[in-house]
Amino acid sequence: MKKILVNSLLIGAIIGGMTSLHLANAHAAAYKVSKITAMGPTSYYAKSAKSGYLWDKTHTKRQHNLKNYPKTTWYATGKYTMKSKKNSGVYLQVKNGSGKAKGYVWSGYMKKGVNPANPQGTITDPYGASMSVYNVDDKLNKQLISLFPGTIPDKSLQAAANFFFMYIGGQGDNYTSVIEKEVGWENEPSVTRFGSSISLKKSDNFIVLEKEQVKKQLSERNKNFLDFKGYRIGAYAFPKHSKNYGASIILLMPSN
Repeated sequence: MKKILVNSLLIGAIIGGMTSLHLANAHAAAYKVSKITAMGPTSYYAKSAKSGYLWDKTHTKRQHNLKNYPKTTWYATGKYTMKSKKNSGVYLQVKNGSGKAKGYVWSGYMKKGVNPANPQGTITDPYGASMSVYNVDDKLNKQLISLFPGTIPDKSLQAAANFFFMYIGGQGDNYTSVIEKEVGWENEPSVTRFGSSISLKKSDNFIVLEKEQVKKQLSERNKNFLDFKGYRIGAYAFPKHSKNYGASIILLMPSN
Protein backbone atom coordinates (compact mmCIF):
# COMPACT_ATOMS: atom_id res chain seq x y z
CA MET A 1 0.00 0.00 0.00
CA LYS A 2 2.82 2.34 0.94
CA LYS A 3 4.59 1.63 -2.36
CA ILE A 4 1.40 2.25 -4.31
CA LEU A 5 0.92 5.57 -2.49
CA VAL A 6 4.49 6.66 -3.23
CA ASN A 7 4.13 5.74 -6.91
CA SER A 8 0.84 7.61 -7.13
CA LEU A 9 2.40 10.73 -5.63
CA LEU A 10 5.36 10.46 -7.98
CA ILE A 11 3.10 10.11 -11.04
CA GLY A 12 0.98 13.03 -9.80
CA ALA A 13 4.08 15.18 -9.37
CA ILE A 14 5.27 14.37 -12.89
CA ILE A 15 1.86 15.11 -14.41
CA GLY A 16 1.59 18.29 -12.35
CA GLY A 17 5.04 19.39 -13.52
CA MET A 18 4.14 18.72 -17.12
CA THR A 19 0.93 20.69 -16.71
CA SER A 20 2.79 23.63 -15.17
CA LEU A 21 5.32 23.56 -17.98
CA HIS A 22 2.55 23.47 -20.55
CA LEU A 23 0.81 26.44 -18.93
CA ALA A 24 4.05 28.42 -18.77
CA ASN A 25 4.73 27.75 -22.44
CA ALA A 26 1.14 28.59 -23.31
CA HIS A 27 1.47 31.87 -21.44
CA ALA A 28 4.70 32.70 -23.25
CA ALA A 29 3.10 31.92 -26.59
CA ALA A 30 -0.06 33.82 -25.71
CA TYR A 31 1.67 37.21 -25.62
CA LYS A 32 2.91 38.44 -28.97
CA VAL A 33 4.32 41.76 -30.06
CA SER A 34 2.04 43.07 -32.79
CA LYS A 35 3.56 46.52 -33.26
CA ILE A 36 6.86 48.19 -32.43
CA THR A 37 7.37 51.96 -32.47
CA ALA A 38 10.89 53.31 -31.92
CA MET A 39 11.31 56.59 -30.05
CA GLY A 40 14.10 58.86 -28.91
CA PRO A 41 15.02 58.31 -25.24
CA THR A 42 12.05 59.81 -23.40
CA SER A 43 11.75 60.23 -19.65
CA TYR A 44 8.96 58.60 -17.63
CA TYR A 45 8.29 57.88 -13.97
CA ALA A 46 5.86 55.71 -12.05
CA LYS A 47 2.48 57.33 -11.36
CA SER A 48 2.26 55.81 -7.89
CA ALA A 49 4.30 53.95 -5.29
CA LYS A 50 2.18 50.81 -5.72
CA SER A 51 3.47 47.61 -7.26
CA GLY A 52 3.93 47.60 -11.01
CA TYR A 53 6.30 45.26 -12.75
CA LEU A 54 8.89 45.44 -15.47
CA TRP A 55 8.77 42.21 -17.48
CA ASP A 56 10.97 40.43 -19.95
CA LYS A 57 9.94 40.67 -23.61
CA THR A 58 7.80 37.51 -23.43
CA HIS A 59 5.88 38.89 -20.45
CA THR A 60 6.62 35.70 -18.49
CA LYS A 61 9.29 36.81 -16.05
CA ARG A 62 9.19 39.76 -13.66
CA GLN A 63 12.38 41.84 -13.75
CA HIS A 64 11.76 44.71 -11.33
CA ASN A 65 9.01 46.27 -9.21
CA LEU A 66 8.37 50.00 -9.69
CA LYS A 67 7.64 50.46 -5.98
CA ASN A 68 11.35 49.86 -5.33
CA TYR A 69 12.29 52.84 -7.51
CA PRO A 70 10.33 55.79 -6.04
CA LYS A 71 12.83 58.45 -7.20
CA THR A 72 13.81 56.95 -10.54
CA THR A 73 13.34 58.52 -13.93
CA TRP A 74 13.03 55.80 -16.53
CA TYR A 75 14.12 56.23 -20.15
CA ALA A 76 11.89 54.71 -22.81
CA THR A 77 13.26 53.90 -26.27
CA GLY A 78 10.34 52.01 -27.74
CA LYS A 79 6.62 51.26 -27.53
CA TYR A 80 5.39 47.70 -27.94
CA THR A 81 1.78 46.68 -28.52
CA MET A 82 1.44 43.22 -26.95
CA LYS A 83 -1.58 41.01 -27.44
CA SER A 84 -2.91 37.76 -26.08
CA LYS A 85 -6.26 36.05 -26.70
CA LYS A 86 -7.82 37.93 -23.81
CA ASN A 87 -5.73 41.07 -23.31
CA SER A 88 -3.75 43.70 -25.14
CA GLY A 89 -1.76 46.70 -24.04
CA VAL A 90 0.98 49.15 -24.90
CA TYR A 91 4.27 48.52 -23.12
CA LEU A 92 7.31 50.77 -22.88
CA GLN A 93 10.82 49.42 -23.19
CA VAL A 94 12.61 51.26 -20.40
CA LYS A 95 15.83 51.39 -18.41
CA ASN A 96 17.05 53.50 -15.53
CA GLY A 97 19.90 56.02 -15.72
CA SER A 98 22.64 53.47 -15.13
CA GLY A 99 21.08 50.97 -17.53
CA LYS A 100 21.26 48.23 -14.89
CA ALA A 101 17.49 48.02 -14.37
CA LYS A 102 15.49 47.50 -17.53
CA GLY A 103 12.47 45.74 -18.96
CA TYR A 104 9.00 46.21 -20.45
CA VAL A 105 6.36 48.01 -18.41
CA TRP A 106 2.68 48.67 -19.07
CA SER A 107 2.35 52.29 -20.18
CA GLY A 108 -0.63 52.79 -17.87
CA TYR A 109 1.72 52.69 -14.89
CA MET A 110 3.87 55.49 -16.26
CA LYS A 111 3.71 59.25 -16.70
CA LYS A 112 5.86 61.16 -19.16
CA GLY A 113 8.40 63.51 -17.63
CA VAL A 114 11.19 63.70 -15.08
CA ASN A 115 10.47 62.18 -11.67
CA PRO A 116 9.61 65.16 -9.43
CA ALA A 117 11.22 63.31 -6.52
CA ASN A 118 14.61 63.70 -8.25
CA PRO A 119 14.35 66.53 -10.80
CA GLN A 120 18.10 67.09 -11.09
CA GLY A 121 18.86 63.68 -12.55
CA THR A 122 17.85 64.30 -16.17
CA ILE A 123 18.64 66.61 -19.06
CA THR A 124 16.38 66.93 -22.09
CA ASP A 125 17.27 67.80 -25.68
CA PRO A 126 15.33 70.39 -27.74
CA TYR A 127 13.04 67.66 -29.09
CA GLY A 128 12.07 66.17 -25.74
CA ALA A 129 14.41 63.17 -25.69
CA SER A 130 15.95 62.72 -22.25
CA MET A 131 19.11 61.28 -20.78
CA SER A 132 20.43 60.78 -17.28
CA VAL A 133 23.25 62.98 -15.99
CA TYR A 134 24.77 59.66 -14.95
CA ASN A 135 25.95 59.48 -18.55
CA VAL A 136 27.83 62.80 -18.48
CA ASP A 137 31.38 62.81 -17.14
CA ASP A 138 32.49 66.44 -16.86
CA LYS A 139 36.09 65.45 -16.10
CA LEU A 140 36.46 63.52 -19.35
CA ASN A 141 34.73 66.30 -21.28
CA LYS A 142 37.16 68.89 -19.89
CA GLN A 143 40.11 66.70 -20.85
CA LEU A 144 38.91 66.77 -24.46
CA ILE A 145 38.48 70.55 -24.35
CA SER A 146 42.03 70.89 -23.03
CA LEU A 147 43.34 69.47 -26.32
CA PHE A 148 42.54 72.82 -27.96
CA PRO A 149 44.48 75.58 -26.14
CA GLY A 150 42.89 79.02 -26.13
CA THR A 151 39.37 77.84 -26.88
CA ILE A 152 36.35 79.12 -24.94
CA PRO A 153 33.92 76.64 -23.31
CA ASP A 154 30.42 77.39 -24.58
CA LYS A 155 27.18 76.31 -22.87
CA SER A 156 25.21 75.83 -26.08
CA LEU A 157 27.93 73.79 -27.75
CA GLN A 158 28.40 71.76 -24.57
CA ALA A 159 24.69 71.00 -24.41
CA ALA A 160 24.76 69.89 -28.05
CA ALA A 161 27.85 67.76 -27.39
CA ASN A 162 26.27 66.05 -24.37
CA PHE A 163 23.34 64.89 -26.47
CA PHE A 164 25.72 62.96 -28.69
CA PHE A 165 25.05 60.19 -26.15
CA MET A 166 21.61 59.69 -27.66
CA TYR A 167 22.54 60.04 -31.32
CA ILE A 168 25.64 57.90 -31.69
CA GLY A 169 23.54 55.11 -33.23
CA GLY A 170 23.72 56.50 -36.75
CA GLN A 171 21.10 59.21 -36.40
CA GLY A 172 23.37 61.82 -38.03
CA ASP A 173 20.68 64.05 -39.52
CA ASN A 174 18.80 64.12 -36.25
CA TYR A 175 21.96 65.07 -34.37
CA THR A 176 22.59 67.92 -36.79
CA SER A 177 19.13 69.26 -35.99
CA VAL A 178 19.98 69.16 -32.27
CA ILE A 179 23.09 71.28 -32.94
CA GLU A 180 20.95 73.67 -34.99
CA LYS A 181 18.53 74.07 -32.09
CA GLU A 182 21.33 74.74 -29.61
CA VAL A 183 23.46 77.19 -31.60
CA GLY A 184 20.98 78.43 -34.24
CA TRP A 185 20.36 76.97 -37.68
CA GLU A 186 22.34 79.80 -39.28
CA ASN A 187 25.41 78.97 -37.17
CA GLU A 188 25.39 75.18 -37.52
CA PRO A 189 27.26 75.12 -40.89
CA SER A 190 30.22 76.82 -39.20
CA VAL A 191 30.49 74.13 -36.51
CA THR A 192 33.54 71.89 -36.95
CA ARG A 193 33.29 68.35 -35.60
CA PHE A 194 36.01 66.00 -34.47
CA GLY A 195 35.26 62.62 -33.02
CA SER A 196 36.51 59.24 -31.98
CA SER A 197 34.91 55.84 -32.25
CA ILE A 198 37.63 53.74 -30.64
CA SER A 199 36.88 51.23 -27.91
CA LEU A 200 38.77 51.80 -24.66
CA LYS A 201 39.33 49.79 -21.52
CA LYS A 202 39.08 51.48 -18.14
CA SER A 203 42.84 51.01 -17.71
CA ASP A 204 43.70 52.81 -20.98
CA ASN A 205 45.14 56.32 -21.01
CA PHE A 206 42.05 58.17 -22.17
CA ILE A 207 43.44 61.53 -23.21
CA VAL A 208 46.55 60.16 -24.94
CA LEU A 209 44.52 57.81 -27.14
CA GLU A 210 41.84 60.41 -27.83
CA LYS A 211 44.47 62.95 -28.80
CA GLU A 212 45.91 60.51 -31.34
CA GLN A 213 42.51 60.16 -32.99
CA VAL A 214 41.87 63.90 -33.18
CA LYS A 215 45.41 64.60 -34.38
CA LYS A 216 44.87 62.27 -37.36
CA GLN A 217 41.71 64.16 -38.30
CA LEU A 218 43.45 67.52 -37.96
CA SER A 219 46.25 66.33 -40.20
CA GLU A 220 43.76 65.26 -42.88
CA ARG A 221 42.43 68.85 -42.87
CA ASN A 222 45.89 70.42 -42.76
CA LYS A 223 45.13 71.83 -39.33
CA ASN A 224 46.62 71.67 -35.85
CA PHE A 225 45.26 72.17 -32.34
CA LEU A 226 46.34 75.83 -32.16
CA ASP A 227 44.46 76.76 -35.33
CA PHE A 228 41.25 76.87 -33.27
CA LYS A 229 42.45 79.36 -30.69
CA GLY A 230 39.61 81.76 -29.86
CA TYR A 231 36.92 79.33 -31.03
CA ARG A 232 34.04 78.33 -28.78
CA ILE A 233 34.02 74.66 -27.82
CA GLY A 234 31.94 71.84 -26.36
CA ALA A 235 32.96 68.19 -25.99
CA TYR A 236 31.47 64.91 -24.89
CA ALA A 237 33.07 61.56 -24.04
CA PHE A 238 31.15 58.44 -23.14
CA PRO A 239 31.87 57.69 -19.47
CA LYS A 240 33.86 54.67 -18.32
CA HIS A 241 30.76 52.72 -17.29
CA SER A 242 29.42 52.87 -20.86
CA LYS A 243 29.91 50.12 -23.43
CA ASN A 244 30.81 52.98 -25.81
CA TYR A 245 33.68 54.23 -23.66
CA GLY A 246 36.21 55.70 -26.10
CA ALA A 247 33.64 57.28 -28.41
CA SER A 248 33.58 61.06 -28.26
CA ILE A 249 32.78 64.26 -30.12
CA ILE A 250 34.23 67.76 -30.07
CA LEU A 251 32.31 70.74 -31.47
CA LEU A 252 34.10 73.99 -32.39
CA MET A 253 32.59 77.22 -33.68
CA PRO A 254 34.15 80.63 -34.46
CA SER A 255 33.45 83.25 -31.82
CA ASN A 256 32.28 85.82 -34.38
